[in-house]
Amino acid sequence: MNKKSNLFSICLILSVIFLSSLVLANISYATVLNASDTSSQLNSLSQNSIIKSSKSLYKYIDKNEKLPETVKISKKKYSTEEFLYLMSKTVISKKNSLKGDILVKSNIKKAKKPSGSNINGSINFKNMCRYSETIIKHIDKTNRAPNNIKTKLGKMQYETIIFTFSKFLSETSNKGSLNNKITISVSKKSPINNKGYTIELFNKYIMNDSLKKYLISTKNAPSNKKFIKALARQITKGHTTTFSKAEAIFDWVKNNIKYSRYSNTKHGGEKTIRQKKGNCVDNSHALTSLLRASKVPVRYVNGRCEFTKGDLARVTVAHVWVQVLVNDKWMVADGIYKGNRLGYVTNWKPETYKHFGIYPSI
Repeated sequence: MNKKSNLFSICLILSVIFLSSLVLANISYATVLNASDTSSQLNSLSQNSIIKSSKSLYKYIDKNEKLPETVKISKKKYSTEEFLYLMSKTVISKKNSLKGDILVKSNIKKAKKPSGSNINGSINFKNMCRYSETIIKHIDKTNRAPNNIKTKLGKMQYETIIFTFSKFLSETSNKGSLNNKITISVSKKSPINNKGYTIELFNKYIMNDSLKKYLISTKNAPSNKKFIKALARQITKGHTTTFSKAEAIFDWVKNNIKYSRYSNTKHGGEKTIRQKKGNCVDNSHALTSLLRASKVPVRYVNGRCEFTKGDLARVTVAHVWVQVLVNDKWMVADGIYKGNRLGYVTNWKPETYKHFGIYPSI
């Protein structure tokens, strides 16, 4: 009886262990399935949502000539690197007539040193698919966005790739089909490829060039006046870097001083600021007054420009703007048009202007 009893007990214990392991296995399997389902729901996006965001991205870049910090899809933000991967995957899915969602690849690193050539011409659907495959392979292998890709039009820089793919997907038909080709024209000097800056209008700072003459108070730019100093302090409050101070002043001038067309100088910086109206010369005096009051070096630039936007659209005329010294670079600052930014001009053509001169004071 003792042997039978012991044998029965052993069998009973083994049965309990076996059944318990089955239960635990089922629980673990269900947990994995649920985690997988949740992961899929959280980390995949519909092709339509990617295409919709591509349209918004293309409009933004086309208008502002720079990449945004992030791209929003269904209330969630993605880096441009992550979105490039999503766009590339969407193109391949369209090529293969796949309608499923696209898996998100997170935490893709930025391109190390984007570089490229002028891109001007047409790219057909077949090549867009080939470039998509190249991008996907590169990111899957390195977890980093490419500096450029080789195309039949030349080396396409990272920023131009983003612009090209967003434009390509933005032209998706109502039925969901992609175009047979796309036309692109982006130079390597375009603001798109240079963090939104018009680098043609930049100059390097010459180290032996004394800054004193770019900081003095003058009759037309009275930076030492109490009114000017007080306003400069008010505008730059909370700003600690040279760039952020200069940007705050530039934005204030372009948003508060209305353009009025006349020749030469009528009012100077202080009166222009007080009456909030002036031509390009007096606008430049206003900028110079406030910037120098904030200890930011400024100089004047004169040239003949072909205007495309604003009050001077379709007019070619002599023009005055300023350059601001930030991090050993003289950055363009033209405050007569609200669409301009510090370091960026969009109301006239930088590639065709005729340069007359640079002056510490006028």
